Amino acid sequence: MNKTLYLPAILSVVTMALTGCGEGEDAIFGNSNGNNSNELTIYSFANSYDNQANAIAIARINETYRTGSRKVITENIINSYDNRITNDLDQVVLGDKFAGRLENNNIEVNRLTIKRPIYENNSNRKLRFETTYRTLNLAGVKATSYNAGNTISDRRGIITDLNNYPKISATVEFPVGSTCYIPVTTSEQNLLAFNAKNETNYRTLNDWVRATENRFGNNGKPIRTSSLVGNTNQYKVEQIRFNALNNQPEYLYNGLDYNNKIYEADFISNGTDSPNENSLRGVVDCTLVNKVASDFIEREVRRAY
Repeated sequence: MNKTLYLPAILSVVTMALTGCGEGEDAIFGNSNGNNSNELTIYSFANSYDNQANAIAIARINETYRTGSRKVITENIINSYDNRITNDLDQVVLGDKFAGRLENNNIEVNRLTIKRPIYENNSNRKLRFETTYRTLNLAGVKATSYNAGNTISDRRGIITDLNNYPKISATVEFPVGSTCYIPVTTSEQNLLAFNAKNETNYRTLNDWVRATENRFGNNGKPIRTSSLVGNTNQYKVEQIRFNALNNQPEYLYNGLDYNNKIYEADFISNGTDSPNENSLRGVVDCTLVNKVASDFIEREVRRAY
């Protein structure tokens, strides 16, 4: 994860296609040792466009980590979701004089902590990268538990998929047993991670910069920083930062020119990156949830859409 406020506009590219509402595809990665005692499943929701239905498509993404492997299941809820954009590919990882990969194997799971080593290319060296999920009780949370305010600095509360699917009634609330997962990442150095899912339609990095600087209109004051990454620092990066205000999350975007294609990469920060967990001080991102909460969201989406 990066330091941005994560919203489930979801992620990556595979070659499979889904057909029919309610159907799904499995993708299993890595070398599972068959021991399921250490296992964690994170649920989220994603949108795409169904050209055949000429309407929105909504899917539930079930991402299961087991010691040794990772499994992604995409379930259609409304129409046929384009699961070429689900996050199930290995990632290229670049940093200052570093080039490597984040793979879907050799994963270690211990309760709410997932360790995934980053391997340096053409080397035995690997970097430590891990995610520990903090939990927050969602029982009783409604769409009104989040207040968008008039500016970025005014935003408060707990944002969930009740806010991302506005056709759902504002009066419904998460049932008892609903849990939000808040990722806290730890890495040995600043890195950028990306794969085919992150490729943009921009022709140049400057085109990406101009569009990204305007993401918040007049409410945001972007800070642009240029740098180089790769094993010989051969790839140019432009970082656009919208500073945190009044305990709001920091919004951080990274554009990368990699082999003449423009990618928007995920940022992995050096040290431990702890997002806001206090809804009175700012925004708590609760779009990653457990099964109880995801079952609830699925029911409400089917009713509303």
